[in-house]
Amino acid sequence: MKLLLRFPSYLHEEPHTAEVILETGAKINIDRANVDAVRGELIIDVPRDKVERVAELFRERGVEVRKLMKLIAWDEGRCVHCGACISVCPTDVFKFNPLWEIYLEEEKCIRCDVCVKACPLRALASVE
Repeated sequence: MKLLLRFPSYLHEEPHTAEVILETGAKINIDRANVDAVRGELIIDVPRDKVERVAELFRERGVEVRKLMKLIAWDEGRCVHCGACISVCPTDVFKFNPLWEIYLEEEKCIRCDVCVKACPLRALASVE
């Protein structure tokens, strides 16, 4: 399961992610990270059996935690299956089926929004 973590700037100095990994034994994959002087934002992939404990430990450390149940909104009615999303997606979320129609493997999404920007008909949108 994917979690969105938002770290306020005052938490940047401590290795919170490493501490949570050590404390839970969870194999956490960092899918995306954006860190600047104001805050840090991570999207992590956590094994389902550890997600509640991982989320709890981050919250205890002052980190905002959100479960990402859906990563991208796809309006199939607007989509013309042009493949623009396939050409830019760094994690191969989008594929053509045998009928040359787009389908999604959303669990691969890292919410980089490159596909959203590339879609000429705005059939894709980030889910907040």
